[in-house]
Order: sequence, then structure tokens, then C-alpha cells
Amino acid sequence: MSPLPVHSTSQGTSMPPPFRCVVFSVAGQALALPVEAVRRFLPLPRLERLPTAPLPVEGVFRYQGEVVPVLRLDVLLDLVPFDSVAGAPAPGLYSPLLLVTWQGRPAALLADQVHGDTLVEPAERTQSDPALSFNGCAAGAFPDRVTGRGGSVTLLQPDRLLSEAEGRLLDAFRASAERRLAQWQLPAAAGDEASPGSGAG
Repeated sequence: MSPLPVHSTSQGTSMPPPFRCVVFSVAGQALALPVEAVRRFLPLPRLERLPTAPLPVEGVFRYQGEVVPVLRLDVLLDLVPFDSVAGAPAPGLYSPLLLVTWQGRPAALLADQVHGDTLVEPAERTQSDPALSFNGCAAGAFPDRVTGRGGSVTLLQPDRLLSEAEGRLLDAFRASAERRLAQWQLPAAAGDEASPGSGAG
């Protein structure tokens, strides 16, 4: 008997087509998201760190007029020991952000490094490490051909990174952050918006 086909057979049996992923590292762990889930990469801006921020939120920044929370995957996925007093380790100066959409609003994922994108064949996909199954967000794994470290890359489902309850809390925090930051917004001319950190000349 011939091996199972990669894509299709004359009998019509088929497998999903190859898919492209963005590979990045968090706390030494190689992770990936589908390319269509990542709107763009951003350098780490100056963040507003509000005292009401939940533990997985590193801070917020404004992007195209919206307040964007920066989420720490190392905390969400329990990849690093967390001290409730000292908090999580501070991000590096050049830590990149992956801008995604969460429930119709922008959010950013904090990474240590973005390695690039890769095409993954369905036959290469395996079950993910059970240690990274938080909230069922790990959709599988595939061989690491990008980071140079070998091993495997864990594929994440972006819409499962937060539970329903966590999503509601994030929405409430975002609304609170928007109100709080608006109190410090400088009066702007019609059609203009004062940039974060700007002051009177």
C-alpha cells in the first residue's frame, strides 16, 4: 500500500494544504503564530505602566489612536518563575512586539526575538508539548528549522491565548486605561491628537 498522500489522491482524499507561520522566541521557547494572525511587527515603544494592570500586561501604548495592551506570553504560558512582589523580568530594550487582533481590538504580544516565517507541511505537524497546553492554546508543533536550536516549535492559536474570563478582564482594563490616559491628554486642535509624552512648547 502506498503512503498516505500529502495533499490529495485520485479518490479525492485530501489533507490540509501547507500553512505559513511566524516563528519567535519567548523565554527560550520557540513559538509560532499563523502569519495571517500577525498584523505587523513593532519595536518596543515607551510603555505606560498603570497600577491597575493585570499581571500578564506589561503596559499599554497608543497605536493609530487606540490604547494597545502589551501581553507577556512568558507569564500567560508560565514559562518563567513569577514573583508576585518583584513581578516578571523586565523586557529587553529591543524586544519586538507582534501586533495581533483580539476580539476586534489591537493587542501586542511581547517576544524576545522574531526569527522569521516558515512554511509547514501538514505531515510535519505533531502534538504539542503538554507543558504548553495552557488554555488549550497550543495547536501543535513542528520541527524547528528557523532558530538554529533544533527541537520543535509550538504553534499557538491566537484566539485561545486568553480564556473568556481573562478576555473580559482585559477589556475592562483597556477601558479603564483609556479613561485614565484621556485625563492626561492635551487639548488638541481639530483633527489632531496629542502624541504620548508630548508637552506644551
